[in-house]
Formats: sequence, C-alpha cells, structure tokens
Amino acid sequence: MDVSNPSLVVECPHCGLMTARFVDHCRNCGYKLWPSGVMASAAFKAWQAVDPEPRSEVSRFDTDYPVHIDDVVDYEARAHKLGIHISPPSNWPFTICFGLFFLALAAIPIAATPRIVLAVIGGVIFLWGVVGWVVIDDTRMFPTEGAESEVHH
Repeated sequence: MDVSNPSLVVECPHCGLMTARFVDHCRNCGYKLWPSGVMASAAFKAWQAVDPEPRSEVSRFDTDYPVHIDDVVDYEARAHKLGIHISPPSNWPFTICFGLFFLALAAIPIAATPRIVLAVIGGVIFLWGVVGWVVIDDTRMFPTEGAESEVHH
C-alpha cells in the first residue's frame, strides 16, 4: 500500500468509478477492494500515521478532505446595523419565573395561611427579579452620562 499518496479515493478495478480508498467494498458496484475490514482499517491507520496533521480529520469512509468554513455570524452587529435592539443576556428572567412559580402555587386552593405565605414569597421574588432585570441590568449595560449632559426643557 502506498502511504505517501494523499488521495482518499481510488479507481475501482471492476467498474472503473472512483470510490473511497479505505472501505471494504466499492460503493458503486460492491466489488471487494480489501480482504477484510480489519485490513482496510489497519491500512487507513498506517496511511494516517505518515502525515497526521492534515489526515487526522478524515475518516476511512471519506472521499474528500473536510473543508473548514468560517461561518460565524455576529448577530448583535447585524441587528444593530438593521436598527433592531437585542436585550443583553441576563439571568433575571429565571428569577422572575421562580417568583411566578410561587405565585402559581399560591393559587392552589389550600388553607389560607400557606397561600398567603406562598403569595408573599412569590411576590417578593418576582419583584426582585423585575427590579434586577429592569433597573440593575439596564443601568449596568446602558450607563447614563453625567448630570451635566442632561437637557431640561
């Protein structure tokens, strides 16, 4: 076996079409290319060991080397360009939902005292989440300029 050949395909001796080099059978006609899958796998590992840098990313079933495409999209910049405001990431919605959960538990028809306790706990957590999201996160993400820059009409 020629380990210096970088090609991943080989011409099938039976049908003449190109097929993966390290598979047992031709993908086109089923002609047996290797005596066994173990031998094909061992040949692939030997081929890969000769030049591990580019050959480490391929499998023995590939016919082409993988192509890496940088398809990272900056959605925040794209939204800003289109004039769309995207809220910054925040954990406060989870706190708000946790408070709403306790408020929902307070709606279950049980004794009055536990309902009031659940409603108070849920209300406090809910308001804490709303204040945290609207006031704390907003002022941290969008700080106001100095008082001298304010214009009063």
